[in-house]
Amino acid sequence: MSKTEDVSAGREGRDSLLQFTVMVSGRSDPAEVMAYAVERGWLDAAGNITPAGMELEKALSDQSGTRSAFRGT
Repeated sequence: MSKTEDVSAGREGRDSLLQFTVMVSGRSDPAEVMAYAVERGWLDAAGNITPAGMELEKALSDQSGTRSAFRGT
């Protein structure tokens, strides 16, 4: 994997994690969302995904196919 692909994958994972953080925190202000994710150890102070954040993002992405099965029609 090239450095550009690494950065792109990291950015996608970070975006996914921030979307999840908005959902679970009920916050919409970007600074508050970031602070919530940092408090939980998902991101570091610079906004980079931590190992715990990578694990959470992987768990969320592993469920992407199952979520649609539970949506109402």
